[in-house]
Amino acid sequence: MLRIKYEEAVAVMEKKLIAHGVTADRAHIIADTAAGISRDGVYSHGINRFKRLILSIDSGICDPAATPECVAGFGAFERWDGNHGIGIINAMACTDRAIALARTHGVACVSLRNTNHWFRGGTYGWRIAEAGMIGIVFTNTKSNMVYHGTMDRVLGTTPLVMALPRSTGPVVADVSLGEYSYGKLQLADLAGKQMDKPAGYDSSGNISRDPMAVMKEARLLPLGEYKGSAINLMLDLIASTTSLGNSACDIRNIPGDENSVSQTFIAINSRAVNDAQEEDEIADRLLSHLLNARPAPGFSAPRYPGQKVLQVRKDNMANGIPVEESVWQAILDLPDAPKSTSGSWL
Repeated sequence: MLRIKYEEAVAVMEKKLIAHGVTADRAHIIADTAAGISRDGVYSHGINRFKRLILSIDSGICDPAATPECVAGFGAFERWDGNHGIGIINAMACTDRAIALARTHGVACVSLRNTNHWFRGGTYGWRIAEAGMIGIVFTNTKSNMVYHGTMDRVLGTTPLVMALPRSTGPVVADVSLGEYSYGKLQLADLAGKQMDKPAGYDSSGNISRDPMAVMKEARLLPLGEYKGSAINLMLDLIASTTSLGNSACDIRNIPGDENSVSQTFIAINSRAVNDAQEEDEIADRLLSHLLNARPAPGFSAPRYPGQKVLQVRKDNMANGIPVEESVWQAILDLPDAPKSTSGSWL
Protein backbone atom coordinates (compact mmCIF):
# COMPACT_ATOMS: atom_id res chain seq x y z
CA MET A 1 0.00 0.00 0.00
CA LEU A 2 1.42 3.34 -1.07
CA ARG A 3 0.82 6.71 0.59
CA ILE A 4 0.13 9.37 -2.04
CA LYS A 5 0.01 13.04 -1.12
CA TYR A 6 -3.39 14.56 -1.80
CA GLU A 7 -1.96 17.30 -4.03
CA GLU A 8 0.00 14.75 -6.07
CA ALA A 9 -3.07 12.55 -6.56
CA VAL A 10 -5.10 15.52 -7.79
CA ALA A 11 -2.33 16.71 -10.13
CA VAL A 12 -1.76 13.28 -11.70
CA MET A 13 -5.46 12.56 -12.29
CA GLU A 14 -6.08 16.09 -13.56
CA LYS A 15 -3.33 15.66 -16.15
CA LYS A 16 -4.70 12.31 -17.28
CA LEU A 17 -8.23 13.69 -17.65
CA ILE A 18 -7.05 16.62 -19.77
CA ALA A 19 -5.11 14.19 -21.96
CA HIS A 20 -8.33 12.26 -22.54
CA GLY A 21 -10.44 15.20 -23.65
CA VAL A 22 -11.71 16.76 -20.40
CA THR A 23 -11.49 20.54 -20.07
CA ALA A 24 -9.13 21.88 -17.41
CA ASP A 25 -11.86 23.25 -15.14
CA ARG A 26 -13.81 19.98 -15.20
CA ALA A 27 -10.64 17.93 -14.82
CA HIS A 28 -9.85 19.73 -11.58
CA ILE A 29 -13.35 19.15 -10.16
CA ILE A 30 -13.24 15.44 -11.02
CA ALA A 31 -9.68 14.86 -9.79
CA ASP A 32 -10.31 16.82 -6.60
CA THR A 33 -13.50 14.85 -5.94
CA ALA A 34 -11.91 11.44 -6.61
CA ALA A 35 -8.90 12.23 -4.42
CA GLY A 36 -11.17 13.67 -1.73
CA ILE A 37 -13.23 10.50 -1.59
CA SER A 38 -10.13 8.38 -0.94
CA ARG A 39 -8.77 11.04 1.45
CA ASP A 40 -11.96 10.63 3.52
CA GLY A 41 -11.40 6.88 3.80
CA VAL A 42 -13.79 5.57 1.14
CA TYR A 43 -11.00 3.91 -0.83
CA SER A 44 -13.23 1.71 -2.99
CA HIS A 45 -15.03 4.64 -4.65
CA GLY A 46 -12.35 7.29 -5.14
CA ILE A 47 -8.95 6.80 -6.77
CA ASN A 48 -9.77 3.11 -7.25
CA ARG A 49 -12.50 4.03 -9.75
CA PHE A 50 -10.48 6.55 -11.74
CA LYS A 51 -9.15 4.24 -14.46
CA ARG A 52 -12.69 3.00 -15.12
CA LEU A 53 -13.78 6.58 -15.81
CA ILE A 54 -10.97 7.04 -18.33
CA LEU A 55 -11.93 3.77 -20.04
CA SER A 56 -15.56 4.96 -20.23
CA ILE A 57 -14.43 8.19 -21.89
CA ASP A 58 -12.09 6.43 -24.33
CA SER A 59 -14.73 3.86 -25.32
CA GLY A 60 -17.23 6.58 -26.17
CA ILE A 61 -19.67 5.56 -23.45
CA CYS A 62 -19.14 8.76 -21.45
CA ASP A 63 -19.08 12.14 -23.21
CA PRO A 64 -16.51 14.40 -21.48
CA ALA A 65 -17.95 17.52 -23.13
CA ALA A 66 -21.62 16.93 -22.30
CA THR A 67 -23.42 19.50 -20.16
CA PRO A 68 -26.33 18.56 -17.87
CA GLU A 69 -29.51 20.53 -18.52
CA CYS A 70 -32.89 21.14 -16.92
CA VAL A 71 -35.56 19.86 -19.31
CA ALA A 72 -38.68 20.39 -17.18
CA GLY A 73 -39.70 21.82 -13.83
CA PHE A 74 -42.52 22.97 -11.61
CA GLY A 75 -41.88 24.91 -8.42
CA ALA A 76 -39.32 23.04 -6.33
CA PHE A 77 -39.13 19.98 -8.60
CA GLU A 78 -36.96 19.80 -11.70
CA ARG A 79 -36.12 17.05 -14.16
CA TRP A 80 -32.63 17.10 -15.63
CA ASP A 81 -30.85 15.20 -18.42
CA GLY A 82 -27.17 14.38 -17.98
CA ASN A 83 -26.69 13.78 -21.73
CA HIS A 84 -24.36 10.86 -20.94
CA GLY A 85 -21.77 13.16 -19.43
CA ILE A 86 -19.33 12.55 -16.59
CA GLY A 87 -21.22 11.42 -13.49
CA ILE A 88 -19.38 13.65 -11.00
CA ILE A 89 -20.06 16.77 -13.09
CA ASN A 90 -23.74 15.90 -13.50
CA ALA A 91 -24.24 15.04 -9.83
CA MET A 92 -22.51 18.21 -8.64
CA ALA A 93 -24.74 20.32 -10.89
CA CYS A 94 -27.94 18.68 -9.63
CA THR A 95 -26.83 18.81 -5.99
CA ASP A 96 -26.16 22.53 -6.26
CA ARG A 97 -29.46 23.09 -8.05
CA ALA A 98 -31.37 21.27 -5.29
CA ILE A 99 -29.63 23.47 -2.71
CA ALA A 100 -30.51 26.63 -4.66
CA LEU A 101 -34.16 25.59 -5.05
CA ALA A 102 -34.41 24.71 -1.35
CA ARG A 103 -33.23 28.21 -0.43
CA THR A 104 -36.31 29.52 -2.25
CA HIS A 105 -38.88 26.80 -1.61
CA GLY A 106 -37.74 25.14 1.62
CA VAL A 107 -37.74 21.64 0.11
CA ALA A 108 -36.46 20.75 -3.35
CA CYS A 109 -36.08 17.68 -5.53
CA VAL A 110 -34.01 17.32 -8.69
CA SER A 111 -34.17 14.06 -10.64
CA LEU A 112 -31.55 13.23 -13.26
CA ARG A 113 -31.48 10.76 -16.12
CA ASN A 114 -28.84 9.64 -18.64
CA THR A 115 -25.92 10.09 -16.28
CA ASN A 116 -22.96 7.91 -15.37
CA HIS A 117 -21.31 6.61 -12.21
CA TRP A 118 -21.01 9.37 -9.58
CA PHE A 119 -18.13 7.64 -7.69
CA ARG A 120 -19.27 8.09 -4.03
CA GLY A 121 -22.83 9.10 -3.26
CA GLY A 122 -21.83 10.45 0.14
CA THR A 123 -19.96 13.28 -1.59
CA TYR A 124 -23.26 14.91 -2.51
CA GLY A 125 -24.84 14.30 0.90
CA TRP A 126 -21.88 16.03 2.55
CA ARG A 127 -22.22 18.91 0.09
CA ILE A 128 -25.89 19.44 1.03
CA ALA A 129 -25.19 19.13 4.76
CA GLU A 130 -22.31 21.60 4.55
CA ALA A 131 -24.80 24.02 2.97
CA GLY A 132 -26.83 23.72 6.19
CA MET A 133 -29.54 21.44 4.82
CA ILE A 134 -30.77 17.87 5.16
CA GLY A 135 -29.90 15.79 2.12
CA ILE A 136 -31.45 12.62 0.70
CA VAL A 137 -29.71 11.37 -2.41
CA PHE A 138 -29.89 8.06 -4.28
CA THR A 139 -29.07 6.41 -7.58
CA ASN A 140 -30.01 3.21 -9.33
CA THR A 141 -27.48 0.93 -11.00
CA LYS A 142 -27.53 -1.89 -13.50
CA SER A 143 -29.24 -5.01 -12.15
CA ASN A 144 -26.46 -6.81 -10.27
CA MET A 145 -28.34 -8.10 -7.23
CA VAL A 146 -31.06 -10.63 -6.60
CA TYR A 147 -34.43 -9.67 -5.12
CA HIS A 148 -34.97 -11.58 -1.88
CA GLY A 149 -36.19 -15.07 -2.65
CA THR A 150 -35.12 -15.05 -6.32
CA MET A 151 -32.07 -16.34 -8.20
CA ASP A 152 -32.13 -13.67 -10.89
CA ARG A 153 -30.52 -10.23 -11.11
CA VAL A 154 -33.51 -7.92 -10.61
CA LEU A 155 -32.20 -4.82 -8.81
CA GLY A 156 -29.00 -2.86 -8.50
CA THR A 157 -27.18 -1.99 -5.30
CA THR A 158 -28.98 1.41 -5.29
CA PRO A 159 -26.77 3.52 -2.98
CA LEU A 160 -28.76 5.71 -0.58
CA VAL A 161 -27.34 8.76 1.20
CA MET A 162 -28.97 10.64 4.08
CA ALA A 163 -27.20 13.66 5.57
CA LEU A 164 -27.92 15.92 8.54
CA PRO A 165 -26.12 19.25 9.11
CA ARG A 166 -24.51 19.74 12.52
CA SER A 167 -22.15 22.40 13.85
CA THR A 168 -19.56 19.85 15.05
CA GLY A 169 -19.71 17.84 11.83
CA PRO A 170 -22.50 16.38 9.70
CA VAL A 171 -24.05 12.98 10.26
CA VAL A 172 -23.95 11.23 6.89
CA ALA A 173 -25.12 7.68 6.15
CA ASP A 174 -23.96 6.37 2.77
CA VAL A 175 -25.16 2.81 2.29
CA SER A 176 -25.39 0.38 -0.55
CA LEU A 177 -28.52 -1.77 -0.41
CA GLY A 178 -26.59 -4.90 -1.25
CA GLU A 179 -25.08 -7.05 1.48
CA TYR A 180 -21.81 -5.53 0.25
CA SER A 181 -20.96 -2.87 -2.31
CA TYR A 182 -19.06 -4.04 -5.37
CA GLY A 183 -16.28 -1.67 -4.34
CA LYS A 184 -15.90 -3.61 -1.08
CA LEU A 185 -15.85 -6.88 -2.99
CA GLN A 186 -13.11 -5.50 -5.24
CA LEU A 187 -11.01 -4.39 -2.27
CA ALA A 188 -11.36 -7.81 -0.65
CA ASP A 189 -10.37 -9.54 -3.89
CA LEU A 190 -7.30 -7.31 -4.27
CA ALA A 191 -6.32 -8.23 -0.71
CA GLY A 192 -6.96 -11.93 -1.32
CA LYS A 193 -9.63 -12.10 1.39
CA GLN A 194 -13.01 -13.76 1.72
CA MET A 195 -16.03 -11.73 2.84
CA ASP A 196 -17.07 -12.01 6.51
CA LYS A 197 -20.61 -13.04 5.55
CA PRO A 198 -22.20 -14.70 2.52
CA ALA A 199 -22.17 -12.13 -0.28
CA GLY A 200 -24.06 -13.70 -3.17
CA TYR A 201 -24.40 -16.64 -5.53
CA ASP A 202 -21.58 -18.28 -7.45
CA SER A 203 -21.80 -19.89 -10.91
CA SER A 204 -23.14 -23.11 -9.40
CA GLY A 205 -25.99 -21.32 -7.65
CA ASN A 206 -24.43 -21.70 -4.23
CA ILE A 207 -24.19 -18.96 -1.60
CA SER A 208 -20.57 -17.77 -1.53
CA ARG A 209 -18.20 -15.58 0.47
CA ASP A 210 -15.69 -15.48 -2.39
CA PRO A 211 -15.72 -11.89 -3.75
CA MET A 212 -14.56 -12.80 -7.26
CA ALA A 213 -17.09 -15.64 -7.58
CA VAL A 214 -19.89 -13.24 -6.66
CA MET A 215 -18.61 -10.43 -8.91
CA LYS A 216 -18.44 -12.76 -11.91
CA GLU A 217 -22.07 -13.75 -11.50
CA ALA A 218 -23.29 -10.28 -10.41
CA ARG A 219 -25.85 -11.91 -8.15
CA LEU A 220 -25.24 -10.08 -4.89
CA LEU A 221 -27.48 -10.72 -1.89
CA PRO A 222 -29.74 -7.81 -0.82
CA LEU A 223 -29.25 -6.03 2.48
CA GLY A 224 -32.06 -6.82 4.92
CA GLU A 225 -33.62 -9.62 2.88
CA TYR A 226 -37.23 -8.76 1.91
CA LYS A 227 -37.31 -5.38 3.70
CA GLY A 228 -34.12 -4.23 2.03
CA SER A 229 -35.35 -5.49 -1.34
CA ALA A 230 -38.60 -3.54 -0.98
CA ILE A 231 -36.80 -0.28 -0.09
CA ASN A 232 -34.39 -0.84 -2.97
CA LEU A 233 -37.22 -1.37 -5.43
CA MET A 234 -39.01 1.79 -4.31
CA LEU A 235 -35.89 3.95 -4.61
CA ASP A 236 -35.26 2.68 -8.14
CA LEU A 237 -38.89 3.31 -9.07
CA ILE A 238 -38.75 6.87 -7.70
CA ALA A 239 -35.45 7.75 -9.41
CA SER A 240 -36.44 6.28 -12.77
CA THR A 241 -40.05 7.50 -12.93
CA THR A 242 -39.41 11.06 -11.72
CA SER A 243 -36.50 11.48 -14.14
CA LEU A 244 -38.28 9.58 -16.94
CA GLY A 245 -35.04 7.64 -17.12
CA ASN A 246 -33.83 4.07 -17.02
CA SER A 247 -34.53 1.59 -14.24
CA ALA A 248 -32.20 -1.25 -13.26
CA CYS A 249 -33.75 -3.62 -15.79
CA ASP A 250 -33.11 -1.12 -18.61
CA ILE A 251 -29.53 -0.34 -17.56
CA ARG A 252 -28.48 -4.00 -17.50
CA ASN A 253 -28.59 -4.11 -21.32
CA ILE A 254 -26.67 -0.85 -21.84
CA PRO A 255 -22.90 -1.26 -22.30
CA GLY A 256 -20.52 0.46 -19.96
CA ASP A 257 -19.78 1.01 -16.30
CA GLU A 258 -23.08 2.15 -14.78
CA ASN A 259 -24.05 4.03 -17.91
CA SER A 260 -27.36 5.91 -18.36
CA VAL A 261 -28.44 5.62 -14.72
CA SER A 262 -31.13 7.67 -12.91
CA GLN A 263 -30.55 9.71 -9.75
CA THR A 264 -32.51 11.85 -7.29
CA PHE A 265 -31.27 14.76 -5.15
CA ILE A 266 -33.44 16.12 -2.33
CA ALA A 267 -32.55 19.10 -0.12
CA ILE A 268 -34.57 20.13 2.94
CA ASN A 269 -33.87 23.63 4.24
CA SER A 270 -35.30 23.17 7.73
CA ARG A 271 -33.02 25.86 9.17
CA ALA A 272 -34.84 28.49 7.18
CA VAL A 273 -37.53 28.00 9.85
CA ASN A 274 -35.81 26.23 12.75
CA ASP A 275 -33.04 27.47 15.02
CA ALA A 276 -29.83 25.62 14.13
CA GLN A 277 -28.75 25.33 17.77
CA GLU A 278 -32.03 23.69 18.74
CA GLU A 279 -31.64 21.16 15.95
CA ASP A 280 -28.06 20.48 17.07
CA GLU A 281 -29.14 19.93 20.69
CA ILE A 282 -31.73 17.34 19.66
CA ALA A 283 -29.25 15.54 17.40
CA ASP A 284 -26.52 15.63 20.06
CA ARG A 285 -28.78 14.01 22.67
CA LEU A 286 -29.56 11.06 20.44
CA LEU A 287 -25.98 10.67 19.26
CA SER A 288 -24.72 10.79 22.83
CA HIS A 289 -27.30 8.15 23.77
CA LEU A 290 -25.96 5.96 20.95
CA LEU A 291 -22.29 6.46 21.81
CA ASN A 292 -22.95 5.54 25.46
CA ALA A 293 -24.62 2.25 24.51
CA ARG A 294 -22.83 -0.88 25.71
CA PRO A 295 -21.08 -2.74 22.89
CA ALA A 296 -22.38 -6.24 22.24
CA PRO A 297 -19.92 -9.14 22.65
CA GLY A 298 -17.41 -9.12 19.81
CA PHE A 299 -18.19 -5.52 18.78
CA SER A 300 -16.20 -2.34 19.27
CA ALA A 301 -17.68 0.88 20.66
CA PRO A 302 -20.64 2.19 18.62
CA ARG A 303 -20.20 5.11 16.23
CA TYR A 304 -22.59 7.13 14.14
CA PRO A 305 -22.42 7.44 10.33
CA GLY A 306 -19.68 9.79 9.22
CA GLN A 307 -18.22 10.12 12.74
CA LYS A 308 -14.66 9.26 11.75
CA VAL A 309 -14.52 11.03 8.41
CA LEU A 310 -13.02 14.30 9.64
CA GLN A 311 -10.30 12.47 11.62
CA VAL A 312 -9.48 10.15 8.71
CA ARG A 313 -9.36 13.19 6.41
CA LYS A 314 -6.91 14.91 8.75
CA ASP A 315 -4.68 11.82 9.01
CA ASN A 316 -4.61 11.19 5.26
CA MET A 317 -3.85 14.82 4.50
CA ALA A 318 -0.87 14.64 6.87
CA ASN A 319 0.43 11.18 5.93
CA GLY A 320 -0.81 10.63 2.38
CA ILE A 321 -3.77 8.71 0.97
CA PRO A 322 -3.44 4.89 1.12
CA VAL A 323 -3.62 3.49 -2.44
CA GLU A 324 -2.96 -0.04 -3.67
CA GLU A 325 0.31 0.01 -5.61
CA SER A 326 -1.26 -1.77 -8.60
CA VAL A 327 -4.12 0.75 -8.72
CA TRP A 328 -1.78 3.76 -8.69
CA GLN A 329 0.55 2.21 -11.27
CA ALA A 330 -2.39 1.58 -13.59
CA ILE A 331 -3.25 5.30 -13.38
CA LEU A 332 0.36 6.33 -14.03
CA ASP A 333 0.43 4.00 -17.07
CA LEU A 334 -2.58 5.68 -18.69
CA PRO A 335 -1.48 7.45 -21.90
CA ASP A 336 -0.59 11.14 -21.64
CA ALA A 337 -1.89 11.85 -25.12
CA PRO A 338 -5.46 12.40 -26.34
CA LYS A 339 -7.38 9.28 -27.25
CA SER A 340 -9.94 9.14 -30.05
CA THR A 341 -13.13 7.38 -29.00
CA SER A 342 -13.92 3.99 -30.45
CA GLY A 343 -17.62 4.19 -29.76
CA SER A 344 -20.40 6.76 -29.76
CA TRP A 345 -22.31 8.43 -26.98
CA LEU A 346 -25.65 6.71 -26.54
